[in-house]
Amino acid sequence: MGSGKSTIGPILANVLGYAFVDLDQAIAEQARRPVQRIFAEEGEAAFRQLEREALRETGQREPIVVAVGGGALTFEENLQWALANGIIVYLYVSLDDLVGRLLHGRTVRPLLLDERGEVMPEEDLREKVAGMMARREPFYRQAHLTVETGNLRVGHAVDAVARAVRRYGG
Repeated sequence: MGSGKSTIGPILANVLGYAFVDLDQAIAEQARRPVQRIFAEEGEAAFRQLEREALRETGQREPIVVAVGGGALTFEENLQWALANGIIVYLYVSLDDLVGRLLHGRTVRPLLLDERGEVMPEEDLREKVAGMMARREPFYRQAHLTVETGNLRVGHAVDAVARAVRRYGG
């Protein structure tokens, strides 16, 4: 969340000559409702099942760049499938950079709202994001490639990822 997947992904796909899929958008289109409504109406388990199915469907399209939601690869089955069927690139962003992006970004993210539905104060946000990063980092670190993008402008981040993917053999 906030690493730049949805911004970098489509540009990277264009640079590489690949198609692009934002997995959350694909799920929302298939379910004919936003991800937030899926969570609210059916719960996280139902969303995660749709996510698992959508991820598998990407394996039938090549070549493709997929922006995967932050929690998708924290499920061992999804992670192992992705490791075996593609090149996973972890867009690493430091906690400070991530909190700054989330506080000042244009997208309101449900996970970052307090019980009143307002964006959390910075201190609470930092604590929540740090906890999420700590839980998710062991999964993310299994990626084939890690590219630090926190202080890079979009074009430079895309170039760094494209170079890393090409060197890796993608």
